[in-house]
Amino acid sequence: MKPSMQAILFDMDGLMIDTESISGQSWLRAADEVGVEIPEAVILGMVGLSVTKSLDYVAQHFQDRTLAETLSQHCRHHYRELLTHGELKLKNGIIEVLDWVESRELPRAVATSTQRQMCDLKLRRSGLGPYFRHTVAGDEVANTKPAPDVYLAAAARLQVDPLHCVVLEDSLTGMQAGLAAGMRVILVPDMVKPQAHQTTQALAVCDDLHQALELLKTL
Repeated sequence: MKPSMQAILFDMDGLMIDTESISGQSWLRAADEVGVEIPEAVILGMVGLSVTKSLDYVAQHFQDRTLAETLSQHCRHHYRELLTHGELKLKNGIIEVLDWVESRELPRAVATSTQRQMCDLKLRRSGLGPYFRHTVAGDEVANTKPAPDVYLAAAARLQVDPLHCVVLEDSLTGMQAGLAAGMRVILVPDMVKPQAHQTTQALAVCDDLHQALELLKTL
């Protein structure tokens, strides 16, 4: 007998809000200021990673920790500026999903690798904050994605067994976190399209959130 769906846990960046493209712009601006080139593959490789893990990733690419720290500092400055003053676009279909979840009175929470201050800024500026009473940020757990900590913490706050939680994610890193937490994961890829062999453990891979909603209605 398959587990019932008693709660839905939402990733934020790239799943609900189109922030991954803003992150990419920020890295490119930082690289231009510092006078280095950062390949698109490196930017895409950071999708779903926390600030700390992104720094490690860039340091590994350049084989230079000091350079990576300088780039990261410049990147964070541009990222905050773009988030604060630029346009923050929602992912197509997220309002329909959240309205349906709210109409069903399903417990839900945000589980993100983003640090608390930035998480709150994004939810406030995007207008999605009122949909969520519970959010777990990356700097509030011991380990960020792909570790299961943020999802287990979110389930605990909702007082729902992880077995009965369904996760909506856009990245393989996030999918791995949800699976490690013992949850079912629906993947809605954003900037990086995974290969079929990478997603065999996902409940489904959807083209967009509209398709994901139709699946949620059947669970």
